[in-house]
Amino acid sequence: MPRHLYLGGIKHSGKTSIGQRLSSRLALPCYDLDALILTRIAPHKTIRSFYAAEGKQRFQASECDALEALLSTLSGQAIISLGGGACDNEMLMALVKHSGTLIYLKVDEETLWRRIEEGGIPPFLDTDDPRASFSALYAMRHERYSKMCDLLVDLSDGLDIEMATDAVLSELGREE
Repeated sequence: MPRHLYLGGIKHSGKTSIGQRLSSRLALPCYDLDALILTRIAPHKTIRSFYAAEGKQRFQASECDALEALLSTLSGQAIISLGGGACDNEMLMALVKHSGTLIYLKVDEETLWRRIEEGGIPPFLDTDDPRASFSALYAMRHERYSKMCDLLVDLSDGLDIEMATDAVLSELGREE
């Protein structure tokens, strides 16, 4: 079985954008797990609405189902961008670790919070104090991704997408 490249990281860390650039540079197909989930959760039109209506457990089951379905169709190596909370899903992470290399795209908390504010507060954050809720979530997920990952790429220096992609490729070169 080919070792897939999984991009993990906290919400808005650049997983999808960097995945697309890596796809182009490495000539590998790229898949976004959240986009695949969207094709399976009708009548919901967004991950946010599905999560809010169905809850964490159903969402995590959908993550696993979508990844298993994708893996069953792949004959070669691929780049797969995970959702921001993938590290909270033990079954999903077991599948990731079994089938590929997990690359943690680390971005500092302040940068991610700004990006989240621009995109709208997600339903998994406490509405009374979303900033404090995100800070706690960031600390927990950063610790989990740091422990689970095969490679950690620190993108906290305000790197643009091309420089971030170069950083990932550099780390991959050290691994291989």
